[in-house]
Amino acid sequence: MKQIKLVIWDLDETFWKGTLSEEPIVYLKENHDRVISLTRRGIVNSIVSKNNFDTARACLEKHGIWQYFVFPKIDWQPKGHLISVLIEEIQLRAENVLFIDDNHLNLEEAKFYNPGIQTAGPEILENILELESCRGRDDSKFLRLSQYKLLEKKLHDQKTTICSNEEFLRNSNISVEIIRECRPEHERILELINRTNQLNYTKHRLTSEELAQLLDNPSIEKGCIRVFDKYGDYGICGFYAKKDTHLWHFLFSCRILNMGIENWLYHKIGCPAIDIIGEVAADLTSGNAPDWIHEDRTHKITDGTEEPPVMKKQVKIIVKGGCDLLQVKNYLTRGFLFDAETNYVSAKGTMVNNSHTEILMRSGSDTLSTYGEVIDKIQFFDRDAFRTRFFSDQHDVYIYSTLEDYTRGLYRYKNTDFIISFDDFLVDATRQENWAMHMKANKKHCLDAQFLEWFSTNFTFLGAISDDSFRKNIIWLCNQIDSHKLLIILNGSEVQYTPKPENQRWLHHKKMNSLLEDTVRERDNVVICDVRKFLSQAEDHRNNIRHYSRIVYFQIAQKINAVIEDRYHVSAGFWEKQWNLLKITKKVTSHLIKKKVRHTIRKMIAAG
Repeated sequence: MKQIKLVIWDLDETFWKGTLSEEPIVYLKENHDRVISLTRRGIVNSIVSKNNFDTARACLEKHGIWQYFVFPKIDWQPKGHLISVLIEEIQLRAENVLFIDDNHLNLEEAKFYNPGIQTAGPEILENILELESCRGRDDSKFLRLSQYKLLEKKLHDQKTTICSNEEFLRNSNISVEIIRECRPEHERILELINRTNQLNYTKHRLTSEELAQLLDNPSIEKGCIRVFDKYGDYGICGFYAKKDTHLWHFLFSCRILNMGIENWLYHKIGCPAIDIIGEVAADLTSGNAPDWIHEDRTHKITDGTEEPPVMKKQVKIIVKGGCDLLQVKNYLTRGFLFDAETNYVSAKGTMVNNSHTEILMRSGSDTLSTYGEVIDKIQFFDRDAFRTRFFSDQHDVYIYSTLEDYTRGLYRYKNTDFIISFDDFLVDATRQENWAMHMKANKKHCLDAQFLEWFSTNFTFLGAISDDSFRKNIIWLCNQIDSHKLLIILNGSEVQYTPKPENQRWLHHKKMNSLLEDTVRERDNVVICDVRKFLSQAEDHRNNIRHYSRIVYFQIAQKINAVIEDRYHVSAGFWEKQWNLLKITKKVTSHLIKKKVRHTIRKMIAAG
């Protein structure tokens, strides 16, 4: 087998025993440990699995392994295609990839779409760490993993912006440092020379001794290439050696593919003669050098004018609320560690909303031991809904959205204190005349008449959370957070959003916002992120009063950034650097407005 740089895992009957969508799975700790061991060797791991993304992610997060995977492809599409997309995104060659799957048809499909890929069944796992091709190199600090995570974040941003690729690169603030004293980087240079292919223009392989002689030779011009951008530090990812007017070595890691680094450096050193051996992934041009790259002579990450902020500590954030809050993550300060508990799809195929304070207050082993069998019968909940990491001491900042409390109806189980939340507080799901509406709205989540009949027999509708209960629950929530840590609470919009059934919902939000303000007013470690400051018209929303436009999420993130900056002393001068991001967001808004105008014109034409 050729050197493995990436292992792609199937999940069902490979990474774990069982099928996630059909039955409880048996988590295999030995595979968990193998992923970490491979990561310590500089071999990255990914996933290609036919599963529901949110369900699989929740399972892997629960076992603390999700963060070790990069570019996961969890979907119902053919695996051969997904692998092809993955290999392109991660910028490796198929021959350096190992795909492990229990289904031989999937293995054959992978080979058909990705010629040269290495494949194997789960039987390889027992000895995978003994394979010569998986020996890797020491990376106990997980530098390679962090660099691919950086690449993953960058690709996500690139896909979700409307600007051109060149404009995206220009906004990325790419810096290159040319390190002339190369001897301290001997091992990294040796690895690049002998392992890189896609951006290795000369492909002259060297032994360790030969490289040492080259680095000690004063007549040879040479340099290590270190690359930074606003996403982070890519490390040493290039090397060149020029003797007289001829390039003998000119090579780069694939992690900086499509950034234009190779052309920038080629022009920087005077476009010397070079004999290109074999195929390369990017041509060298004799035209103008890319103008979105500049040289960093200070060994610091800069945007060309000043050093970006360096945080005095690495702030760990956890968010609890709807999945729309994940959009805020994209605009938070680089350097924050982000964790989230949001809506997810259960193994039953239902969407689980579990951020209501009544659910949070009942999260824990006592509820599961007392009411576990009842929870198992509820189609829109599962046991994971009553497990939470939100109050873990490992976080510095806790961000909580109140919108589930503002929206959901409450139901009491028989004559107990077990209360759950479901759907809208204006609609009683225990009344038979509402069943058809519930079944239609939740058809894809398998909500059926048999379940609703059982639910109506065992649960009593309480309506919206009472003012008194909301106050008590918010006080309880605040008391769970250490007074030395920061709790940020997001309130609700008061825009008169008219689509039914929300035409008067803004009035209810107004009342709840007032209750929230009164309740937390005297708490020094609690800050309300007031979304009302960013929402002035119906167009600031997306499909309901609880979802907002991208520019609103940007502004919410700005507020959160500012609050954390004040508490944890992030260097000043950061917000001006977000202007480019704001311009991108405005382009998205402009694009959506134009799209709406085009739709209106089409309707007018159709109507004659």
